[in-house]
Amino acid sequence: MKAIVAKFGGTSMASATTIKQVAKIIKQDPLRKFIVVSAPGKRDDKDIKVTDLLYQVAKDIQQGKDPVAFKTIRERFVEITEELKLDLPIKSILQDILQKMKISKSLPYIVSRGEYLSALILSNYLDFAFLDAADVVRFKGNQLNRPKTRNDAGLLLKKHPYVVVGGFYGSDEQDQIQILPRGGSDISGALIADAVNAKLYENWTDVDGFLTCDPRIVEKPQRIEALTYRELRVLSFMGASVIQAETMFPLIKKGIPTQIKNTFNPTGEGTMIYSKLPPDRYQSTITGITGVKGFNLVVVEKEMMSETLGFDRKILRICEKLGINVEHFPSGTDTFSMMIESKYLQEGKKEALIAKLKKDLRPDVVEVTEGISLIYVVGRNLLQNKMNILKVFSALVNGNVNLKMIDYGSNGLHLVIGVEDIDYKFAINALYNEFVLGGTTK
Repeated sequence: MKAIVAKFGGTSMASATTIKQVAKIIKQDPLRKFIVVSAPGKRDDKDIKVTDLLYQVAKDIQQGKDPVAFKTIRERFVEITEELKLDLPIKSILQDILQKMKISKSLPYIVSRGEYLSALILSNYLDFAFLDAADVVRFKGNQLNRPKTRNDAGLLLKKHPYVVVGGFYGSDEQDQIQILPRGGSDISGALIADAVNAKLYENWTDVDGFLTCDPRIVEKPQRIEALTYRELRVLSFMGASVIQAETMFPLIKKGIPTQIKNTFNPTGEGTMIYSKLPPDRYQSTITGITGVKGFNLVVVEKEMMSETLGFDRKILRICEKLGINVEHFPSGTDTFSMMIESKYLQEGKKEALIAKLKKDLRPDVVEVTEGISLIYVVGRNLLQNKMNILKVFSALVNGNVNLKMIDYGSNGLHLVIGVEDIDYKFAINALYNEFVLGGTTK
C-alpha cells in the first residue's frame, strides 16, 4: 500500500490553532492516510500536559478523592471543540468518560483518554474515520503483542481510506485498556506503519529534526540531514531525546524510513532515518556528538591479573550481584577499569562494591574517580579514516581538556571519550568545532 503514516505529538495537538495546522499538513498530501495523535501537550511554558493532569485524576480517584484536575481537562477539550466549531457532543462525552473512570479506577483507562479524545476531535474535524486504538494495538496481559497487532491493525486499517487513531494505548484479551511505555505514541505510529506496510513514517514534533549537538551546549548546531537507525540508537541512548530508538524497532526489519518534521515549520526538510543510508544521501564524517554527565571511573589493579583466567568476569559478576550496571570497561595489563553511572553507586553501593572487590579478589589497588562525563562521537564514517583519531586528540588538546578514557565502539559506529564533568561542555564544543565546522567532508 502506498501510504504515509503521520504521527503528531502533544505540542501539535495542544490547541485548536495547532490542530488546524495539523489538518492543513495532512491535507497537503493525499498519501497521509493513517494519522496517529498524542494527547494535548503544553500550549506554553506555564501550561500542564493533559496526560499529566490525567495521572493526577487517576491518583485522586484511586484514593477516593474528588478528581479536581478533571475540570481543567474538561475546559481544555470543550475549548478546542468549540473553537473548531465541531458538531461533537463533547460535554456529554466527557461526562460519560468521567463516570467510567470512577467505576473502573483503571490507571491505563484514565491516562489514555487524552489520546482517545484527541483522535476523536481530529477525525471529526478532518472527516476521517475514527478508530479506537483499543481495537488496533493488541496486548497479551500488559505486554505488547506485536504479531497480533500487525495482523489485527493491518486488517482493520485497510478497510478505511483515511483514519485517525490515538497513540499510547491498546487493549488486552479481555478488552481491558493497556498502555505503552515512554514514547508510547511513537510506538503506536511505528506499529501502524508496520501493519500497513507504509512507504514512510512521519513523526511531527515541535523541532526541525535531530541536531548534531545539544543546542544548550553548542550554539546553533547544524541539523542532521540523515542518519541510520543504528546511529539513532546510540544517540538516543546517550540522551538525544527527539525520538527514542526503541520505538522504531517495528520499522527496521521492513526498512520503512522515518522522517522527523516540525509541525510549525512544515516546509523544512527535517531529519530522515533509514535502515541503510541510500548512496545519494549526504555522507558526513560524523553524525552527531552527545553525552551524559555523572559517571564514576572504578579502577582495579592487581599484579599478574592478565595471567589469571576469568578475573574480569569475576569483577563483572560482583557488579551484577550488587545490581550495578557497567557502561564501559577499558582495560590494560594488570588493570581493569569500569565506567559506572553514579546512580548505581548511591546509598552505600560504592562502599559495598569496594569492600566486595577487596574481599573476593584481593587487588593491589581499587580507586574510584567521581565526576566523569562520557561523550559519544557518532558517525558511520568516523573510524574509516585514521586521521579522525588524530583530530579527536587535537580537538581536546586545543580545548585544554584532559582525557580520562577513550574506547572504540565495537561496531565501528562511535568513539567514547571520558572527561571530567567540568570539561564536559568544553570537550563537546571542541569536538564540534573540529569535526563539523572545520573538518566536515563529503
